[in-house]
Amino acid sequence: MKPPAVKKAAAAYTSDQIAQAIEAITEREEETLAVDGDDMGERLTHLLLAQRIRARMDAGEDAKDAFRAEMTSVRETITNG
Repeated sequence: MKPPAVKKAAAAYTSDQIAQAIEAITEREEETLAVDGDDMGERLTHLLLAQRIRARMDAGEDAKDAFRAEMTSVRETITNG
């Protein structure tokens, strides 16, 4: 996972665009948005995290705070996993 790619996707696309791109990858193995990543799996990971960040932003949270909160959550998951 590349945090800058996640941040860029969350800022560049709407929640609907991200959701449609996730569906395209999972249902049809088709990529519809330009997202940085080494392979389709990594790009899907970036989109899934961007979706969580974008949802927080749409709810009124500052982009920087939303990104930081989600990255903290990911780190905690990895540490406790």
